[in-house]
Amino acid sequence: WVARATTRGPSASTTEPRRDEVSMQSRRTPGRIAGASWADQSAAVRALPRYDPRAMQDEAAFDRFAKSFLGLDRSDRVFEQVSAARRVYLDTTATALMPEVVWRGLERYLESACANSHTEAHRAGRDTTRAIEASRDAIGRLVGYQSERDVVLFTANGATGAINFLARALFPAELRSVNKRFPGGAPPELLAALRSGLGDEGRGVLDEMLERPLVVVTMMEHHSNLIPWMEAVGHHNLRAVRVDPATGALDLSDLARVLETEGRRVRLVAVTGVSNVTGIVNPVHRIAAMAHAVGAQILVDGAQWVPHARVEMHGAEPGDSLDYLVLSGHKLYAPGSRGALIGSLETLSGRRCVTDVGGGMVEYVSINDFEIKDDVAAREEAGTPNIPGSIAMGLVAETLLRIGMDLVAEREHRLTEALVRRLERVPKIHIYGSTDLDAVPRAGVVSFNIEGLRHGLVAAYLNDFHDIAVREGCFCAHPYVKALIGVDDQTEESYRQEMLCGDRRNVPGMVRASLGVYSTADDVEALG
Repeated sequence: WVARATTRGPSASTTEPRRDEVSMQSRRTPGRIAGASWADQSAAVRALPRYDPRAMQDEAAFDRFAKSFLGLDRSDRVFEQVSAARRVYLDTTATALMPEVVWRGLERYLESACANSHTEAHRAGRDTTRAIEASRDAIGRLVGYQSERDVVLFTANGATGAINFLARALFPAELRSVNKRFPGGAPPELLAALRSGLGDEGRGVLDEMLERPLVVVTMMEHHSNLIPWMEAVGHHNLRAVRVDPATGALDLSDLARVLETEGRRVRLVAVTGVSNVTGIVNPVHRIAAMAHAVGAQILVDGAQWVPHARVEMHGAEPGDSLDYLVLSGHKLYAPGSRGALIGSLETLSGRRCVTDVGGGMVEYVSINDFEIKDDVAAREEAGTPNIPGSIAMGLVAETLLRIGMDLVAEREHRLTEALVRRLERVPKIHIYGSTDLDAVPRAGVVSFNIEGLRHGLVAAYLNDFHDIAVREGCFCAHPYVKALIGVDDQTEESYRQEMLCGDRRNVPGMVRASLGVYSTADDVEALG
């Protein structure tokens, strides 16, 4: 489906409809062409011009792809005096728009092969299964996986679902109480009772949890890479690495201190690849080497990293490799899709099922027992999957691979530099994080405040008067935002009490503008 969706079909006749002859509404509705009957709608859709990502060898071709996203010509005017002719979408960090190559690919799939997966009984079922597996491989290749050692698992609810899956795999819910409820160590009687009910595999997991109960996180993390670890090991077994409030960057000396102090008690270091607040890029391979030096593993939250740069899970040296990487399809230009966890087969193989049980993950079932499949992906993806979402992620991954993520990163870097410089000219603005992109690299995310104006008011003004879509608030990263703003303990407690009483008038926050491959210099100028 990737090949068919991203390749131009037979030469179009002179009567094929031009893009500007198709109404905005008809392009938003699958298979619906204005003035066409139901019988000839499919043919009309297939006749629409398509771009071939394999032909993208220069920036002009990149520009054609960047202009092919759905929703770019939308207008959300609130007041007639809006200056923009179209909406300026600067909220890609929350959810990215979808390119036409994905939209049309899904149309082709649904028209010709819509069926459930995991059957060889008919062609559409076989094609669906192969499309899902092709998507799995494309996602793996996008992040530089090694198929012989890494597995790509689809998960629900984006990167949040993927991180929660890993937390349950490393710290099974039925064993968590030994660490969470007993900071000084679980009673021997409890441990003996638990061991008596476990097999060899379970006893091994329990022993590892007791020997290595700690998870190291950072103040920079999205809540999705923070709360699951709180739930898994308890607050007392969490170690949070500081950030430099002036630059927004992670304090690597503090990470080194934590790892040196705790040593082999650390089970995992969980860190974001790119901050969803400042766009600051973390040196994840260097952090991986630091984690591996004390025997810990590393998880990288790639939700904001993978869409913006070329990602290689495995570094030049074995110690630099990433053990686990998560990503989110809706941030990767595939809204409505899934999350994914790419990680070590060695860690995940041989375990009992971590998530849901049901159809598709068993070899044999009787009324008394069942046998789980050995294949990790089959075992952990029970039931009917989100088939369109899986295929959409594969289409995007294949397209980005053909474009080249180095080109994506280069273009975005130039635009991010322009965005920062343009915003610096705004009176009384405060941009969070270093604005020296050479000293502190950042992806296309910039958060700011205007002195004397509430962040919510600024965002509303930009939307209502200029049709510019930005986001405001704390972006599900409260600890990082509060560190950057400089909220002290006393003020934080005051905010907490107000919020618990339902009063959010004084809650701190920022305004965030974020870029995608479709963002332009005109968008930057409109915001500034």
